[in-house]
Amino acid sequence: METSFPSGSLQYIKIKLSGLRLSLFGSQRNFRRAEECKIILRWLNPQPGEKILDVGCGEGYLSEKIASCGALVKAIDLNPKAIASARNRVKNERLEFRELDAAELDYPEAFFDKIVSFCVIEHFVDDEKVLFQLARMLKPGGRLVFSADSLSNPGITDNERERHRRRYAVKSFYTKEKIVEKLQKVGLKTERCRYVLTSRLAVAMSRFSWKLDDLPPALAPVRLAGYAVLGTAGLLLLRLAERRAAESKHGLTLLVEASKP
Repeated sequence: METSFPSGSLQYIKIKLSGLRLSLFGSQRNFRRAEECKIILRWLNPQPGEKILDVGCGEGYLSEKIASCGALVKAIDLNPKAIASARNRVKNERLEFRELDAAELDYPEAFFDKIVSFCVIEHFVDDEKVLFQLARMLKPGGRLVFSADSLSNPGITDNERERHRRRYAVKSFYTKEKIVEKLQKVGLKTERCRYVLTSRLAVAMSRFSWKLDDLPPALAPVRLAGYAVLGTAGLLLLRLAERRAAESKHGLTLLVEASKP
């Protein structure tokens, strides 16, 4: 008997996305995630003994990377197949995987030193409820580091944003101003924000990748070949075009670091 899930749930979203997006671990192939993952991991700066929560961990590739630094990682996701795959693949006593809804987190107050999430918040129906939960679980002085879809580039049309919303089950897009306001509501202070994928080349490459994602399953080899090109020569060109990313006022993805006073 097939299980059904509410269309607004993270479970539904993860299953919907499973055939559309490459794993975050494939950051060297998926140019849309390469710089995002590198910067978020650098900002997180996991240290031995720190308790870190990874929200929306997928198959746990980045959770594993964080745990390899000596941190004690709790990794959650609502996709049972992803969690099962992570548990079978990763054997690390410092890393625990749980099938859990981020809106219903049951960890104690002030439990984590740091919390990280890679492009998950935009899929929540009630993002402020989730942010409140994350803020509750952070220790005073703790940090929340995450990325979110923005698509604020001047060249992106309203029609493209709407197609992206439907294609990837996105509920919200974020700007620096919007996320600062939301973080303030839950008692978190924004330390820094940065856009990535800011250049015209990034937009052009992303448009091509969206077309690849829309290909039918029978053309999966074409999709993989396209991403291979984007993730090699395309990524090298993109890094040259993104040198001024830190100064940009818009981008396809927004990176955020916040602290709990």
